[in-house]
Amino acid sequence: MLRKPKKRWTPSNWASWKHFGIGEQYPNNYWEVLRAFWRSRDRLPYAWNILNKGVCDGCALGTTGMQDWTLEGIHVCNVRLRLLRMNTMSAFPPQLLEDVGLLQTQNGASLRELGRLPHPMLRQRGEKVFD
Repeated sequence: MLRKPKKRWTPSNWASWKHFGIGEQYPNNYWEVLRAFWRSRDRLPYAWNILNKGVCDGCALGTTGMQDWTLEGIHVCNVRLRLLRMNTMSAFPPQLLEDVGLLQTQNGASLRELGRLPHPMLRQRGEKVFD
């Protein structure tokens, strides 16, 4: 059984004196929290609901809101924060799919920034348009 950690400042347990652990392998995720909220700023109430009441779609850990079944207390992992924007995006205009050739010139990051699919779509082999 693991002993309960003391709730006092113990610099001997700190990984580094660097702010936010910058330059370390696993820095504190304060930057990821700020980045996630900035990228989802157009839908902050919805983003808050996802973090507060949702589950993580990026890992195998069981989560309920901002807690998981592995660690005690509040915990939101970086993967979940990075996926937050994908969960808060609006649907992109279907007109973007009128010619698939235009989409083939974009990289994955550009395609993700377009937004979510407006509805389930299907494209037949050889056609340029989605139905």
